[in-house]
This record gives sequence, structure tokens and C-alpha cells, in this order.
Amino acid sequence: MVSSDGLKTWFDYQLLFLGVAIAFMLVITAWSRLVTYLGSLPVADPGFDPADPTVALAVTGGGILVIFLLIVLAGLLNRDRQ
Repeated sequence: MVSSDGLKTWFDYQLLFLGVAIAFMLVITAWSRLVTYLGSLPVADPGFDPADPTVALAVTGGGILVIFLLIVLAGLLNRDRQ
């Protein structure tokens, strides 16, 4: 006879695996759309000027975003666990 505790654990793992699979599919879909969008940008266009201030602003904004996310991640990982 299967105990209810074992069955509950089995369902918990099934939900966890299902959640991981759904998250994986969402990440793959988002990555595919991002790559498709980036491929459509006129970066390879002969009229594209990397010295344009808009490019510098975009790169700076991306760098600030990465630094901000790293600070948030470090803060989350350094919290006291009780």
C-alpha cells in the first residue's frame, strides 16, 4: 500500500519537473524571439555608425543594468537564513 506521504512527495516532484520543463520552454522561446529580433537590427547595414551617441547610450545602459542585477543577486545571496 502506498503511503499518502510518499504519494505527496511524488506529486511534489512531478510538479517541480513540470515547472522546470515549462520554465525551460519559456526561456527557449524568449531566447529564440530575442535572437530573431537582434538579427533584424540594422547592425550589418553599411549606414550603421558605431560612433553614434545612441549606441554608446545603449551600451552604457546595458552595463548599468548588469551591474544593478549583480548587486541585487549579491544582496539576495547574502541574506541571513533563519
